Amino acid sequence: MLKQIGSVMFAGAIALISSPVNAQTCAALPVVGGSGRRVEKTVSPPGAGPVVRDNWNTDFSVGRQGYRSYVATITPKNGGTYTILMNLKYSNDSVDKVFDEKVTLKQGQPYRIQGTTRIGSAPYQVNLSVGGVEAIGNTYVASVAGCR
Repeated sequence: MLKQIGSVMFAGAIALISSPVNAQTCAALPVVGGSGRRVEKTVSPPGAGPVVRDNWNTDFSVGRQGYRSYVATITPKNGGTYTILMNLKYSNDSVDKVFDEKVTLKQGQPYRIQGTTRIGSAPYQVNLSVGGVEAIGNTYVASVAGCR
């Protein structure tokens, strides 16, 4: 059932982004602790505690803008199965998990995920986790946009 929901979520994100009737204004979010508005990573082995960490997580800063939804785009340089999570992080230390699936991605084909904010709240960061044991050594490019 989750796979079907994820597919529907994915299809909805594409329809909202590409349909002129439902045109949205979207802006790319900056990478926290990095430079630019996209990140390229090669999936590392899983972390083994506080000393050895994996590189699966990337945070994107929302800033003071109020967005209704967020769209993550992952473009793999290597095809394969990736474990992907997308979380919206709020200032009261709560988190909304909007996506959590293993997805088979094709080389060079962008994969989009959309998450919607809570009514009356705005997250301060979007966390995107791309990794998984099956994806170790694979490289991808990721970005997140906030949409009104």
